[in-house]
Amino acid sequence: MSEKTIRKCSACGTSPINHKLLFTINLIDEITERLGNILCNKFSCSPTTKKSKEWRNLASLVEKIVFTSMSYVGIVGFNYDMEKAVTGRSKLIWEEAEKRGIAMSQLKMFGKPVELYRARINDNRTSYFYFKSLPIPTHLEQSGYDWLDDKFILFKKLTDNIQNNIPVPKTKKILSWKNAVDSFRELSKPIILKPQHGSRGRHTTTNINTEKELRDAFDLGREITLSMILQEHLHGSVYRATVINNELVGFFRGDLPEIIGDGKKNIREQISDKNKIRHERVSEISINDDLVNFIKRQGYTTESILSKNATLALSAKTGRMYGSYTREMLPEVHPKMHAIFKKAGEIVSAPVVGFDLIIEDPTKDPDLQKWGIIECNSLPFIDLHYFALEGPKINLAENVWDLWEKTF
Repeated sequence: MSEKTIRKCSACGTSPINHKLLFTINLIDEITERLGNILCNKFSCSPTTKKSKEWRNLASLVEKIVFTSMSYVGIVGFNYDMEKAVTGRSKLIWEEAEKRGIAMSQLKMFGKPVELYRARINDNRTSYFYFKSLPIPTHLEQSGYDWLDDKFILFKKLTDNIQNNIPVPKTKKILSWKNAVDSFRELSKPIILKPQHGSRGRHTTTNINTEKELRDAFDLGREITLSMILQEHLHGSVYRATVINNELVGFFRGDLPEIIGDGKKNIREQISDKNKIRHERVSEISINDDLVNFIKRQGYTTESILSKNATLALSAKTGRMYGSYTREMLPEVHPKMHAIFKKAGEIVSAPVVGFDLIIEDPTKDPDLQKWGIIECNSLPFIDLHYFALEGPKINLAENVWDLWEKTF
């Protein structure tokens, strides 16, 4: 395997995106968030009022009119082939829709399929509901979708009330280099720096122990955002807890890709050997800038030889796409986890949400472990729970469509 870096930005992982575009999107998120807070404080907005639901219905109607108009002039077209769904998440939704007799199709913008869909799901089946991957009924309370992708607001929401008793790592918001240094000196090491908005671990740096490493991480983050957060590091595997209608319905484990030293071969050679015996559904581990910098912060290069039985993580990113192990663990988690995530679901006020957390052993009493929720996803990949390498296959598309039962 060549160590030549693929110029598609290894810091973006398997989902590269134009940095200038992402920077602009994150900047817009920051501006609209601040304006929203100002307006809500001025007019005493209440996200749980009947008026907020009326606004969602109006927004859905406007969206429908816009897409219909665009289809008349040829900007928007429709795909009826399920196999062209952009993500596995959307394909599961589509398959379940067909089982229930719900007509569904995918939008094409200038001939290219995008992650937007429509379905006929009301009583007379003549009107379309448009949605992005997951069909969330407008009649359900969902004020949390306005903010829950913001990692710092999530931290504040989960810690505002001590009675919530939901663990989170200590978190600081970063807007400048001076701010980053001051917060770094205050937090326990190692720490993690990540964009305040965004997903898939793009331009996130873990295991930061020195100010030099912090500077590199800060510059990397600044390529896609102005606002970032610093978090204290937690130890354990990364899990995705998916909550639908305030019920914990999936608990997915994703390990970091790692190797175990034999005292003979160097890291590059061990990665090559590991790739040769990987599971057919697991991607190869790529030696790129992200991996090289990650192991460098642990004191290694690709030419280093690990001592026998020494374990080395190769990336902060988890899952099959990064060459690691996955498992669905919902039947195994400690009973207290269900109550914790029911409360977390109520706090974020979103019908479908994915919480990312780090914990050493979710089968044991969480009160006896140091763990925490590290971020939240408003558009969770429900297919994780169906396609894990081990554990039961859980089809959460059923739970999503069940949200519409009161509408039928």
